[in-house]
Amino acid sequence: MTRDRVTEDAQALFTRGHQALDAGDYHEAVECFSRAIRLRPDVSVGYRFRAYAYLEMGDRIRALNDLDQAIRLKPDDAQSYADRAAELFVQRQFDQAIADCDRALKLDPSRVSLLALRARCHADRGDTESALKDFAAAIAGDPAHAATYRLWRAELYFDLDDYFPAMADVDAVLAAQPQNAEALYLRASILQQNEDFSKAIDDYTAAIAIQPDHAFAWLGRAICRYVKKDYTGAIADCDAFLKLMPGVVRGYEVRGNARKALHDLEGALADFNEAVRLAPTAAVPLNYRASVYYAMKKYGLAIRDHMEALKRDPRNAATFNQLAWVWATCPDPDVRNGTRARECATRACELTEWSEPGFIDTLAAACAECGEFDDAIQWQEKALEMVSEPERKADYESRLKLYRAGRPARVVGSADQ
Repeated sequence: MTRDRVTEDAQALFTRGHQALDAGDYHEAVECFSRAIRLRPDVSVGYRFRAYAYLEMGDRIRALNDLDQAIRLKPDDAQSYADRAAELFVQRQFDQAIADCDRALKLDPSRVSLLALRARCHADRGDTESALKDFAAAIAGDPAHAATYRLWRAELYFDLDDYFPAMADVDAVLAAQPQNAEALYLRASILQQNEDFSKAIDDYTAAIAIQPDHAFAWLGRAICRYVKKDYTGAIADCDAFLKLMPGVVRGYEVRGNARKALHDLEGALADFNEAVRLAPTAAVPLNYRASVYYAMKKYGLAIRDHMEALKRDPRNAATFNQLAWVWATCPDPDVRNGTRARECATRACELTEWSEPGFIDTLAAACAECGEFDDAIQWQEKALEMVSEPERKADYESRLKLYRAGRPARVVGSADQ
């Protein structure tokens, strides 16, 4: 067979492979490109396009091997470096991805999208300064795709808890693309962090209307609805979230707390049991389950779960506080233990450098249970100085009156301290 004939046959196979790739028949595409490569193993483009087919099939190892070979055959092909950089980014091999972006940009400086890709690599490896520099250059150099780059930059700002520039970028994206579900979701997340829960709910709702399978928009709205005490709405949103992502612990935690708020203790217990099963080494689900056991008056099981939570996270201040509250306020005299309550409450305060009024409130209750009412009054007054919310202030004042009357806090005790 002449070289010209081999080239013609290889070209025909390549054309068929390209058509199969466009049609979504990736197995046929791989077969055609492989046959073309056997005829012309010296042509880089066959490897590059077979890599595309492998990526669509989820065979990332073969795809990278083909991209490597394409680059070996044609080391001045910017596209192959760009393709490999994108795949290395997905595989979280950021240093190598950055190196490929650098090579591609040196060969073809007009590929502004690679600046944005390199920015994302820098961001994920913790080099914020380089990431912001590359994002700024990409936004300035590629106005047609600036909204996408701004959204990525906004995500970086959000991860850095720098909400003002994050919001500015998101607003710019939504001004250009009002139906961008991801931008609406991110703005809702920023609003949620700023405790503007009503507006966050509006944006989560808009994101869901555009993209009903946006699982985390459902979860975000569920959390905001829970905070707003719309427990029925929170449960419905968690149902939708868990249908989309059944293995995510947070969905069961939020739904369990909403069910508990509606006094559906059996439903809450089922959710927290599942959360414990899915995250057997986590402390939080155990603490949530303990609060349900307390509400069910199963005080021994509540203490057991709190103790197990401490084994998983021995420096968890919230666990020490919750355990102290049970021992200080439990209605069952056989369970109360003022000394242990005071030890745990003190440890919770130490771990938070005495900055959490709820923990100081618990310490006051523990002191009262020990009969140390002067200390209880002192700590309760300190806790009162640190709060401003009317409902919480009234709660603390009611306990202060008890301590001044020489009475412990258990008569108004709660499992949810």
